[in-house]
Amino acid sequence: MLRASLHKTDRDLHPRVIVEGCGSCGVPAGDDIRALVDACVFRDVDEYPDARVRAELRLGRDTADRIAMVAANFEMMNRLLDAIGVPVMAATADLATEMGLAIPDHLQP
Repeated sequence: MLRASLHKTDRDLHPRVIVEGCGSCGVPAGDDIRALVDACVFRDVDEYPDARVRAELRLGRDTADRIAMVAANFEMMNRLLDAIGVPVMAATADLATEMGLAIPDHLQP
């Protein structure tokens, strides 16, 4: 979970459970963005070159750079938070349950 990016808002969050495939999510070039983010987060050295080229061709080099940087930054922050044992915020516990994620005991709020 992107704990560091969660802020209270005046709106309720109603995430839909993804049971198969994501579709385009209504985002232009969503499949290309998702492929590059996936390759970055999972450090998939086989998938990254193709995903990077697809993103550059569709969105331009600067945008592909930004996609990779944002994905890497969030992944780095999550790994750092986990590594130093920062508990998951209590506000996200219900969301984790709804998403089917188990928060490890040592990161329980």
